[in-house]
Amino acid sequence: MLAQDRPPAIPPALLLPLAERQQQLDTGGLDPAAHRAELLDHIRRADPHVRAFTDWRPADLAPVPDRISVSYKDTIHVAGRPTRLGIRSGYRDYPVESAEVAARLERRGLHCVGKVTTTECALGTAKPSRNPRYPHVSTAGSSCGSAVAVAAGFCDLSVGSDSGGSLRWPAVYCGVTALRLTPRPALLAGVHAVSPSMESVGLVTRTAADLGWLWRRHGLAECLGGTVTPPPRQLRYAVAAPPGEPLHPQVGALLAAVGTVLAEHGHRPVAARLDQVWALRAPAGELLAREAHDSYAPVLDEPGVTVGPDTLAAIRRGAGTDDARHAELREGQDRAQALLTALLGEQLDVLVLPLEAGLPDLVGVPAPPAPGGGGELTLIANYARLPVLAIPLALSEQGSPLGVQVLAAPGADDLLVAAAETLEQLAGSITHTMRRTANA
Repeated sequence: MLAQDRPPAIPPALLLPLAERQQQLDTGGLDPAAHRAELLDHIRRADPHVRAFTDWRPADLAPVPDRISVSYKDTIHVAGRPTRLGIRSGYRDYPVESAEVAARLERRGLHCVGKVTTTECALGTAKPSRNPRYPHVSTAGSSCGSAVAVAAGFCDLSVGSDSGGSLRWPAVYCGVTALRLTPRPALLAGVHAVSPSMESVGLVTRTAADLGWLWRRHGLAECLGGTVTPPPRQLRYAVAAPPGEPLHPQVGALLAAVGTVLAEHGHRPVAARLDQVWALRAPAGELLAREAHDSYAPVLDEPGVTVGPDTLAAIRRGAGTDDARHAELREGQDRAQALLTALLGEQLDVLVLPLEAGLPDLVGVPAPPAPGGGGELTLIANYARLPVLAIPLALSEQGSPLGVQVLAAPGADDLLVAAAETLEQLAGSITHTMRRTANA
């Protein structure tokens, strides 16, 4: 990559842990005006390279850093800002009311600094943003703007959505942390969901430590329908991947290292039967396709709206699933939720899975064909309506972040926040274990 194509370096002050920044503000060690000026200059220089924002104004930064800054995916309504759904031509919605999630965070004291990109209709394959930390790595799914804005230091938090992995892939690819919340219908009000039955809003932060600080210090748990409870001293966990399906050796090494290091630090591995879990991916993909068609086909009928052929194909894919089959898939979804809820209550606290079977996609390199067997591993949590964490833990040999997803029972968002903090603290040991094993 040419030097002029690389985004400018992120000023260290914009990457301070939020707890440390707050301490500096409280003690007078951080000048708010100087911080704002540095942030404004950084956005002006860096956003033309990474293209995170669809709507932002310099005046948006006035309350920063005294208030926590947040951005929103361009499928989430924010009053006074256009919602474009990533559509390049012919679509603009100007909401007079914010989505429920945005309204709640505003009442909690967080300040919106802009809207961020999504892929076209949250389904297209073209990536509108570029990776600020790993420029050679794709930005992956539809919540790409949320991951890019946080990784670039533009905001403290971004709110995206996830119906099939679209929050988790961008977060890990950009080296940041994402938490897809337990699905709550109220939090989807004002969100143009791809798949209402499988979708949930989620949070992106630079680190798990920042996520934990916001979750507890700023009351995001209570604000977003969760609770704060003491985490168990010993996690019951399983680390798994579908047997008999291809898994990149480095992904396998990461999984093995996570399992080893958790056990070395006093957590309890559990052997769980997961045959039925792996089988959930195929119906999940079918349900997602049908609901994506239902959600976005009416948008295509609006005058002047044009989308790319890839987006059009994605929207049309679910048209062949009739209402009877849709009802069957929804019944299967209820069974999937019951299955995983029992597993993640009676046997396990968390289930650790690879984010994907291969390495992250690289810019300019054709993506590998879709996985065989059962489909994307990210679909499992969505079909079963679970909260799920995604966190980067190591670097691959191609210099791309490697991460895992961690599933928990509905309502156990707080447990996932604690698990994220634990894994982040153990990341060095996990990397060391991977290297030691590779050199053995």
